[in-house]
Amino acid sequence: MKRQNYYPGRIGDQPTWLLKLATQLAIYAPNLSISQTDTSACIDDARWCAYVLGLWLATVRAFSPVSTDAVDAVLTGNGNSPVVLPTFNTPSLPNGTAPRNPGALTRIFTMVGRIKKDPAYTEAMGDDLGIIGSEEAATHPTPKFTAEMQQGMGVQVARLAFFKFTHAGVLIEGRRNGGAWEFLGIDTESPYLDERPLLTPGTPEVREYRMRFWDKGTPNGLYTDVATVTISA
Repeated sequence: MKRQNYYPGRIGDQPTWLLKLATQLAIYAPNLSISQTDTSACIDDARWCAYVLGLWLATVRAFSPVSTDAVDAVLTGNGNSPVVLPTFNTPSLPNGTAPRNPGALTRIFTMVGRIKKDPAYTEAMGDDLGIIGSEEAATHPTPKFTAEMQQGMGVQVARLAFFKFTHAGVLIEGRRNGGAWEFLGIDTESPYLDERPLLTPGTPEVREYRMRFWDKGTPNGLYTDVATVTISA
C-alpha cells in the first residue's frame, strides 16, 4: 500500500488524524456527491483503525514485557510453584466503533481520492479533513485567512478564519489604529477571535492582522498580507 503524504508517519499521530477525519467527514459529507452509505463506511473504517492503532496497540505493547517475563520464567526461572501465565485483556471498543473487514486504511485512502475529485471540494475542506499533503502545501508559502467583524456578547469582535494546511498552527499578530505590531497568540484550530476591548471605549478603531506558520515551537515562513477590520462597539 502506498503511503499518502497527508497521512502521519508516526503511529502515535495516526489515531488523532483518523478520528479528525471521521468527525470532519460527517460535517462535510452533505456537501459532497458521495453516498451516505460510502460516507458511513469510511467513518466506521477510520474509527476502527484509530482504535487498533491507539488503545489496542498501546495495550498490546504494555502486555509484551509481561509476556516476555513469563516466557523467561517458564524456560529459565526458578521456584517451587507452577508458572501462572498472564492473560491479555482486549480493551473495550469505544461507543460507535466496531470491527471492520481487512483493508480499512486502503479504503480510506481511496475515499480521500474521491473527495479531492468532488466538484464541491475546496482547500478549506481539505485542511479541515487533514488531507492536504506536503506537496500540495508546498504551494502555500503563507497561511490563508479572512478577517471579519462579528457581534459577540455585547461587544464586537474580530473573527479570523484561517487555513494552516499541513502546519501545526499559526502565529497571529495585530495592531490597532496604525500602532506597533503586537503578538496575539498561537492558534492550532480555526477560527481565532480577537475579543480585546476598544482602546478608547465608544471610539471605533481599525485593527490589522497578519499571520505566519508555527511548527514545533517556532514561527516560520513569510507573513501573510495584512487584513483589516473596523471594530466600533
